[in-house]
Amino acid sequence: MALHADPDRFLDVLKPDRCPLCFLLHDYVHEHLKSVLDESVTDPITREALFQSRGFCRRHAWQAVQQGKNLGVAVIYGSLLEKGLKELSSGPKFWNRSKPKPCPLCESEKKREHSHIQQFALAWNQSEKLRDAFSTSGILCLSHLEKVLLQRLNPSHRKNLYETAKKALEGLLKDLNEFLEKQDYHRSHESFGKERDAWIQAVRMISGERE
Repeated sequence: MALHADPDRFLDVLKPDRCPLCFLLHDYVHEHLKSVLDESVTDPITREALFQSRGFCRRHAWQAVQQGKNLGVAVIYGSLLEKGLKELSSGPKFWNRSKPKPCPLCESEKKREHSHIQQFALAWNQSEKLRDAFSTSGILCLSHLEKVLLQRLNPSHRKNLYETAKKALEGLLKDLNEFLEKQDYHRSHESFGKERDAWIQAVRMISGERE
């Protein structure tokens, strides 16, 4: 499938305290999981994929719980429990297989992430508006910055992305150091400014968007 540059999708979610790729991926996973729990719990293909993976991975299973889709989760995990008990009656084969299939939501998430990375690189190559907006209110987490830089970028645009994103991350590090310095009792009387939440943003830049 041919990729099309769509800078607006990234411009719409640019903020100086979050990676737009992490944000879009988090939003996709949330909506995809919601769709599965609302519409696909009795779909034979979906059920078989979840049998093969022994359900969702731990992260996505608890995201499903947090969505409050009680019925969907109950149908899926009731079937898994029933199948597991049947397998146990003829020997512990179900849960002790050597290598279960990957979580289907993880697989879908990986594909969408790769697509977002390619689309961001394409938009960065083609949109001066995106480059300008990013220079004043954008940031990329370290993981996505590295992955975008590995895409096919115009050399001058690659350099621009590296320098602009590096500057944003260095600004965050400066704020984080300011936050740490204000923990010292010599400065404990000082109020916090924008560095107040720098530690949370640092987690985002290293570990991704919060669940």
